[in-house]
Amino acid sequence: MEDLYLEIITPEEILYDGPVGLVEVPGAQGRFVLLRDHAPIISTLVRGDVRVIGKDGYDHHFKCKEGVLECHENHTVILMNKWVDENDADL
Repeated sequence: MEDLYLEIITPEEILYDGPVGLVEVPGAQGRFVLLRDHAPIISTLVRGDVRVIGKDGYDHHFKCKEGVLECHENHTVILMNKWVDENDADL
């Protein structure tokens, strides 16, 4: 079985690049979760927390202000205009 593969990219850097067990994002119509074999989807992202559970079982959290997500054939790409540190009070 093919793992769900995730890339989180900003103009400045690649924040995450690897296989994951779960991705939870703040979609424009509400939070949703992506798992392996998810149906193809394109969604805008709003301000909130992107949660990733890596294949190692660890939770990773990324704060985003806005972005776009595409998932197709177990490959998910999240493009964020800007990511903010968890300590950023502006989020």
